Amino acid sequence: MNQEADTPIAYPRVTSGVEGLDVMVNGGLPKGRIVLIRGAPGMGKTILCGQFLYKGAKNGEKGLFVSLEETREQLIRELYLVGMDFRRLERDGLVTFLDASPVRHIPAEVKLGNISVGKRDFSLLALAKKIKNIAEANRIERIVVDPLTALTIQYPEDGERRLMVLDLLEVLAQIGATCLMTEDFGTPQSSRIEDYSVHGVITMRPVEAGTNIVKTMAVVKMRETKNDDQTRLYRITDEGIVVYPDENVLALSYPHTSAKSNDT
Repeated sequence: MNQEADTPIAYPRVTSGVEGLDVMVNGGLPKGRIVLIRGAPGMGKTILCGQFLYKGAKNGEKGLFVSLEETREQLIRELYLVGMDFRRLERDGLVTFLDASPVRHIPAEVKLGNISVGKRDFSLLALAKKIKNIAEANRIERIVVDPLTALTIQYPEDGERRLMVLDLLEVLAQIGATCLMTEDFGTPQSSRIEDYSVHGVITMRPVEAGTNIVKTMAVVKMRETKNDDQTRLYRITDEGIVVYPDENVLALSYPHTSAKSNDT
């Protein structure tokens, strides 16, 4: 008798660390999945990723922040301003920072013994190996790659870029950690990560509301969970990002429309 067929399938989750976002994804992000955070510049993508690692570390879940743009020192200073002090967490081994920005300055060709390897292949090979080694040595449960755009723009050909993304996703999947990757809306369409390559997509973008500009968040896709299909408002506060899951953008355009969604 196959008892497995009669056992309910479990869908473990992890908190995003962002107040209101867990409500939008029905209780938290699917554990062990890879989620893309795509947003316009200045929308708080790095802050969201910081909260994801910070909350996890506070719960004893070790995290790895892979930065392809800013240094460890810059990240610690910026995240401190929005209520996250990573210094003690780093000292206690709960969060590791990997400054991967130097991969953008690797020479066109690199010698590995007697073999010449192109910059693109070498940078990806080196980065993937480093991420995997750190994750395995430290039993990492949460990973952030910010911003992946710094790598994808090195692959102008669609075929090469897809292979690069799939290779990196394969390494992350082998680790088994829950991962967030960021990408800029300003990236040319030909250099963006295809949405089907990842397990979830969350967008962050500005919207005009009368004479004001407000920040909005939407869950475009999320496997293994039901999710809110409305665009919601959020703010960046002194304590990080707060999402308002009961307020949608329609209420700003149509004042007589209730701010609460009736899509439940």
